[in-house]
Amino acid sequence: MSNEELIVEIQKLRAEIWSMKDDDGRIKKILETHELSTTEQKPTKSGNFPFEFLLILIVETSCDETSTAILENKKVLSNITISQILEQQKYGGVMPSLAAKLHVKNIQKVLKKTLSTAKISPQQIDYIAYTEKPEFPALSLIISGGHTQIYRLNSHSDFILLGETCDDAIGECLDKSAILLGYNYPGGPIIEKLAQTGKNTYRLPFPKNDKSFDFSFSGLKSEISRLISKEKENINVNDLACSLQCILAEILTKKLKRAWLTVRAKTIIIGGGVIANKFLRNYLTKNLQK
Repeated sequence: MSNEELIVEIQKLRAEIWSMKDDDGRIKKILETHELSTTEQKPTKSGNFPFEFLLILIVETSCDETSTAILENKKVLSNITISQILEQQKYGGVMPSLAAKLHVKNIQKVLKKTLSTAKISPQQIDYIAYTEKPEFPALSLIISGGHTQIYRLNSHSDFILLGETCDDAIGECLDKSAILLGYNYPGGPIIEKLAQTGKNTYRLPFPKNDKSFDFSFSGLKSEISRLISKEKENINVNDLACSLQCILAEILTKKLKRAWLTVRAKTIIIGGGVIANKFLRNYLTKNLQK
């Protein structure tokens, strides 16, 4: 999160749990997400792996949902989420400053409900995993309502921005396109649903079709607006949604593949709310391997 208040809240929580451990507690160190890899597990004196039967508090505040969960040995004991959809709908998309304020407002409420539902006390928590920053040596694509970026990740503290959007984020393009078609925020799930019964019949432009790793999506939004104004009631909403989804998939694949061939990373990581789109996931998976 860019909001410093939220970071302070998480740090206070970590400190509180740390202080509540017994002097001879099972585990004194609180690990971040990137330290929870199975390759880093080492046997205890008793021969057991330390991550077995431990309670992990998971905090997610990267976009428009404040969510926490309790995980025990791969089993979800509780998961409480407060969505910001109704608040963000007024603006047709995610406003980062509003999102940060709502996270600060909701985090304690969500956390208390998560603990009570799981019947767990803060003293029992062994680890905390939370969204902070990229933490893997790989190539990473972030696609959400506020970001469209490609990073080269050399280590958890060494990452380089290779390319990003010059204007709208991809999620913002989906949100605004859905609104132009007469629907509401969030637009991603709406476009995906409409596209399921549509065909790729509209020839939409490929903005920023060059050798850079940068993106541009405002031209697509403008073209959607132009087509709607031109065809009016004759517009085929399902076909237009399908065409938009297809050109977005093509743009992401071409840019990410060019970056991958340049960096030659062994691993590609894709994150952000837009990757929830099943068509995009399948298209990227299939075409990146060609």
